[in-house]
Amino acid sequence: MYQILNAQRLVQLSQFHPNLRDLWYLVAAVTFSVCNQPQEIPKLYHYALRLQSDELGRGRDPVPIAHSTCELVRTESHKLRSSIDELYSQPSLRQRQLTIKFREALLKAGPLAGLPKSINVLSQLKDVTPTSLLPETKPIDPWKAAKGDENVCPTARRQDSQSQEAITQRGLEHWNHLYTKVSTRIVNNLNSSYPDLWYYILVHVYGPILSYDEILSAQETSLMVIAALVPQDVNPQLKGHLKGAINVGCDPETVEAARSMAVTVSKWCGVNWRSEVIKL
Repeated sequence: MYQILNAQRLVQLSQFHPNLRDLWYLVAAVTFSVCNQPQEIPKLYHYALRLQSDELGRGRDPVPIAHSTCELVRTESHKLRSSIDELYSQPSLRQRQLTIKFREALLKAGPLAGLPKSINVLSQLKDVTPTSLLPETKPIDPWKAAKGDENVCPTARRQDSQSQEAITQRGLEHWNHLYTKVSTRIVNNLNSSYPDLWYYILVHVYGPILSYDEILSAQETSLMVIAALVPQDVNPQLKGHLKGAINVGCDPETVEAARSMAVTVSKWCGVNWRSEVIKL
């Protein structure tokens, strides 16, 4: 299988910019997902996970950690699960938080770049996540659920305590915060193109997904959106979200760092653009 990440590139990403110290792996993961390179996620995830280890600490040389991460991921598939579980028998709080954020970032990329890509990349992540860090789930019977006999979404935390109306309102507030003075113009452009397009964006994307900030903050989410848009050659949308990231509280240097990292990863993946990727 074609491989893009090696030890040198892992270190390059982790040291890309000081403002991305706790976000570099999420920006890179979203970009790899959108570029349809899910095979890179295991190395990225485990390198970030090991850098967050209480035992390793931030002061250790990242180069040998990157090399050992690449060796770990090359472990034969039938031995990989046991090797991972042995390595992370007692994960730290930082490692738990990183894993949850990793999943959330890849989910938020779904409506921006295609659900099939999110399915593939989250499946890839699940296969290399330590058992102790996998989400708690219960079996679902969709046939019983269709009859109303079973809750088909037992783990949908983002909707547990809110009505659909409240979630949609939350999405609209996030939208207005993001687009500020051009909000009305953009809404009406979308609505006039096709009312169902605006309905889908608000009710199914901004409401339950992009405005949900209990795992990733509004600022972190905006940087993930930028990472998802960069590889897609969609400068009009990217322009709005670069400015939107500033509107929700990101500083310009961090926004440019996230954009630049997404450009770098996209180039590694062989992405070509018709014109220069727009900047702030």
